[in-house]
Amino acid sequence: MQEWVKEGTNYWENEECPREYLENALKGLIHFIEDIHVDDELVRNMSDEELKNKIDFYEYVADK
Repeated sequence: MQEWVKEGTNYWENEECPREYLENALKGLIHFIEDIHVDDELVRNMSDEELKNKIDFYEYVADK
């Protein structure tokens, strides 16, 4: 288990969650839900806020 994980906190809302983890999570979520691959550069160029908002959306969709 990663040291930055906090019980009861979504990983994308945790300020200690590494950016690389967030980027990989978003790419995985999009692939799972939409069955498409997202360009690494596109995700890398997103602001932290945009990245976290997209993860929040795709996590919500994945839970449905």
